[in-house]
Amino acid sequence: MRPRPEPIEIEIGSLAERGVGVGHADDGTLVRVRAGAPGSRVRVAPGKRRRGVAESIKLATIRPAPGFAEPACPQFGRCGGCALQELGLPAQRAAKAGLVASVLGDLAGVVTHPIRGGTSAYGYRNKLELGFGGRQWLAEADRHLPNEGRFLGFHAPGRFDRVVDAPVCALAGPRMSAALTAVRAVALDPAAPVPWDPREHTGFWRHLVLRESESGLLAGLVTAPAGESEAPWARRVLDALDAVADGAVWMENAGVADVARGVVRERRGVPNLVARLGGVAFRLSLESFFQTNAQGAEILISTVREALGTASGTLVDLYCGVGTFSLTLGPGFDRVVGIEEVPAAIDDARANALEAGLVAEFTVGRVEDLLGQIPADAVLVVDPPRAGLHPRVAAALAVQSAPVLVYVACNPAALARDRAVLEAGGWRATDLWTVDLFPQTGHVEAVMRFARDPS
Repeated sequence: MRPRPEPIEIEIGSLAERGVGVGHADDGTLVRVRAGAPGSRVRVAPGKRRRGVAESIKLATIRPAPGFAEPACPQFGRCGGCALQELGLPAQRAAKAGLVASVLGDLAGVVTHPIRGGTSAYGYRNKLELGFGGRQWLAEADRHLPNEGRFLGFHAPGRFDRVVDAPVCALAGPRMSAALTAVRAVALDPAAPVPWDPREHTGFWRHLVLRESESGLLAGLVTAPAGESEAPWARRVLDALDAVADGAVWMENAGVADVARGVVRERRGVPNLVARLGGVAFRLSLESFFQTNAQGAEILISTVREALGTASGTLVDLYCGVGTFSLTLGPGFDRVVGIEEVPAAIDDARANALEAGLVAEFTVGRVEDLLGQIPADAVLVVDPPRAGLHPRVAAALAVQSAPVLVYVACNPAALARDRAVLEAGGWRATDLWTVDLFPQTGHVEAVMRFARDPS
């Protein structure tokens, strides 16, 4: 067996995607370190090198970064969610703005607005999806602890078979925290059925989903199909949730895919919540896609509104989800069209429009298959998934004779790629905004406004 490389110390120079810190070893090798705060000096265990890049594990912080903050979460450094808790919000946002600028490259002639975000550093999430497991992921300093047992938490980075046990989550509010505590007390009892094993495809407990809004709390328990001995335990979890949630659903997933959904076995309480954004009430089921930071989402909506400026006529919202942009921005337009491939999201969008008394046309389908339904002179808002625009969509929008196109990107690298296609078609990037939707994480939202080149 090849001996493990000796630990090394490096300076973290910048932030890369997903909250990864980047520095260089003495031999010039590029080293990527999860939870490596830009400006800090850290000791790392070098990992495998691929194309001159070493993915490494942080062992200790030798010198904190400027703007250091004490992490609020006991799982920091192990959990796959937060990576930047050792930086205060101003330092986090400076690093994120720098990441977006470096990924997008040439910004000459583009008005770059200061990064914006909400005031809540913690407790802002309105949805959590947790997984059960029989093996936990441990940090180097905790390797003396048992890694087999009963756990409920989040997947460790890059590991589908191990979870980081999470009795609490610093991003969750008090009601979700109370629900998590109630479920753990029942499901992790030594006498309870064992958690699902994703390698052996055996076990019972699979996922817990929690969703909160100003109108209440929903909980979803996902298990394998229950036999006579398991069903009473699932109902004990529902009983525990009755005290802390406004609605709960038990779903059974007979498949092997690691997804937090299934066939409904039992439902209690309310099936939906109501959340308000941009002055519009949205109906939300447990499965609905919705912004998980309401305060940040309000800022994102106002940013897109700012990017649209005085545009009028027809608004086309591509990848519209439950109608977040269609319905909050639509009142300023004569006609609103939304396209989304998830049927449940379109059902929610139509219900939301009806409830709000707004007129909007929502169509189910893949955007690349419905390009013919986009009016030539429509104002465009596109909010694609992390992969960015489908090549057919990018090519079609590049030649669209619309006056304004606003691109909302959860992945700046995808925006950079699609920007090149749009600009080759005659579009010109005029403005760039960055929005910090998810403090403590490496996620950053980029909003870029394109206008037709008058030449």
